[in-house]
Amino acid sequence: MTKKQFFVAGLVIGLALPVLATERTSNLNERSSASRGEVDRPTPPPAAPITVDAEYDSCEGSFIRYPYGFGANLFAQLVDAMQDVAVVYIVTSSQTNKTSCLNYLASHGVPNENIEFIIAPTNSVWIKDYGPWFVRQQDSTLGIIDMPYAWSPSWTNDDHFPENLEPIWGMDYYGPSIWHDGGNMMTDGHGTMMMSTYVNESNPGMTNAQINQIYHDYFGQDTCYIFQHISIDLTGHIDLWAKIMNDTTILVAKMQPGDPNYNLIEQHATRMAMIPTVYGTPFHIVRCPMPPASGYYKSYLNSTLLNHRALVPIYNLTYDAAALDSYRVALGPDWDVVGIDCNSIAFAGGAIHCTTQNVPNHEWDYLVNADLAADPVNPPIVLPPQGGTFAFNVHIGNLEANSIKLDFWTEMVLPNGEIYGPLFKREGVTLPMGAAINRTLQQNIPASARSGDYTYRCFIGSYLPRVISQADSFAFTKQGTTASSFTGDWSVSGWDEVVSTKVVALHRFNLVFASPNPFNPTTTIGYELPTARLVNLAVYDINGRKVAELVNGMRDAGAHTVTFDGSGLASGVYVYRLTAGENTASGKMVLMK
Repeated sequence: MTKKQFFVAGLVIGLALPVLATERTSNLNERSSASRGEVDRPTPPPAAPITVDAEYDSCEGSFIRYPYGFGANLFAQLVDAMQDVAVVYIVTSSQTNKTSCLNYLASHGVPNENIEFIIAPTNSVWIKDYGPWFVRQQDSTLGIIDMPYAWSPSWTNDDHFPENLEPIWGMDYYGPSIWHDGGNMMTDGHGTMMMSTYVNESNPGMTNAQINQIYHDYFGQDTCYIFQHISIDLTGHIDLWAKIMNDTTILVAKMQPGDPNYNLIEQHATRMAMIPTVYGTPFHIVRCPMPPASGYYKSYLNSTLLNHRALVPIYNLTYDAAALDSYRVALGPDWDVVGIDCNSIAFAGGAIHCTTQNVPNHEWDYLVNADLAADPVNPPIVLPPQGGTFAFNVHIGNLEANSIKLDFWTEMVLPNGEIYGPLFKREGVTLPMGAAINRTLQQNIPASARSGDYTYRCFIGSYLPRVISQADSFAFTKQGTTASSFTGDWSVSGWDEVVSTKVVALHRFNLVFASPNPFNPTTTIGYELPTARLVNLAVYDINGRKVAELVNGMRDAGAHTVTFDGSGLASGVYVYRLTAGENTASGKMVLMK
């Protein structure tokens, strides 16, 4: 990519920002009159080269905060739609709130299949604005970028959430000296960023050249475009009226004729159509209708793009259908466009985008170098029709020169190929350097279990997101009934205490593994699909560069294998990533020449 020059765009037209009686209103005066003092934790920028993923890029998951507080069903709809395609990281302040959230989701029929909780204090739901941005560093690991929260300096819990996340996730932390909110930033993923003049208002005395330099140094952006913010908008953020959809397309609001912002948005759309993409051609502009303002805008642009699913605010208006169609035009047929009623939140100056924040893929941060062995105590295992218990030994050994943290879990493949689990799960297991865990576990199989041959699988790595560092398996047989039920006793004992886990069909997960591993120079990557799905299987080096694409197309339910040849590659660790339908699974393999 040719390095671009910094550029500031947009017409500086004096438009008033009205005050609305909402949760955010009191912060307008506070934001303009607050004594700013020092930023949270200023740090030098990360070492170049660095990049920031675009919202449309494949990602690991997304943050959302509980309690949500807007509408009886909106939070449940968002979590359910999000967990179909990504890990949902629910931020809440206590274990009590976590229990309350799980009960709330269960009462609304939302399964807990792809949800992780982060216990940290916050003040509000606007996690896009105060949450962390992530920069991809030169070693492919993610770093946290934490801007002081410009909208509400007194919401200190919100402001410090990125700092609280740093020790939880163990990422590098960077603090630029600029007051800004995430909802006023959008990037094409190739070094071009756009925002509104809200950034100037939040940093009086800072020149555009200084703003540009910060986004170059801390975010790896080569070009920063700043557009005059619109009126009749509580936040002044760009995400109310524009959205980068891919590396060639921008969706821009189409105001109603006579709207106070009609001419300004038309000028912005014209200017955006002259901005060069990473390919040197101008951005393609697709227009999305904006309903007439009634004290505030009900924006269709405040959406979230999440792993080929667009979550779009709708309002039961005649404009809804055209708005959803504009997304389909801008994104293309590979994207699922889902409308979610946001009447209950639009008055507060935001919707879906303002209350979510995506987390980029970073499988390599979850990989650990450890031994795993799972061996039955008395093979072969044959259980009678009335069921019974079998024992197996588990060994997990740390092979790294420092302490590691990992998850351990078990699942099983039924005689008909269905995948069920988790039967047992231990998350956040810490192993010091040179340490090992040895356990003899007892797995109970009830009489109601289907008869036939099973595969019992053990994994270490990360349960969510699903990243497998090592796997091992063994077979067992259950005699008796051909019917199956999972209402019996599936408990596991022998780790520290008896664990009874609700066993469910893992329709949203896929198994993927490599054998042999380590390998030289070829290995077989196997994967199992619970249903027919569109599959992409690719291999990446430890710096996140794709080195091979092995599968890209529809595959039937069941087991599949493909050979990976590393003859032309250097020895080292590689990551294979399986994207199948709505979910992703990853693992590591070691090429040893």
